[in-house]
Amino acid sequence: MDFNEDCNCGLLRSSASHFTSIYNKSLKSTGLNITQFVLLKYISLLKQTNLNTLNKFLHQNRSTIGRNLNVIQKLNFIRIKPGQDKREILINITPLGADALKNAYIIWKGVNDKINARLGSKKDQLREIINDIKTINFLKE
Repeated sequence: MDFNEDCNCGLLRSSASHFTSIYNKSLKSTGLNITQFVLLKYISLLKQTNLNTLNKFLHQNRSTIGRNLNVIQKLNFIRIKPGQDKREILINITPLGADALKNAYIIWKGVNDKINARLGSKKDQLREIINDIKTINFLKE
């Protein structure tokens, strides 16, 4: 054990935290953080959705999704109503939410484009590595 050992998990978490900070600072004026922006984007794209569908797209646990849904619901960006099954909720974006998403998307796109330009050809390598990482699962072996 020594200080110079790299922990893959630590490196990834640190990088993710750094990127999250960049996006959050850029989106601050919209009232959304990057997690809420992505959630609102998927709600918009799916037209009407529920927690299970959002979980499939976002790969986040239901409580994390639920907390962020509460935040954007309080901003009147989404409407939540009961589904046919009382345990299910149906989620739609509101006109106010659609406007907020449109404005946030412009900011997000600018940041995303700057990051892609900075990464250059390494962007494709990064995506390849991330996809490879997603296939690692020692627990199934």
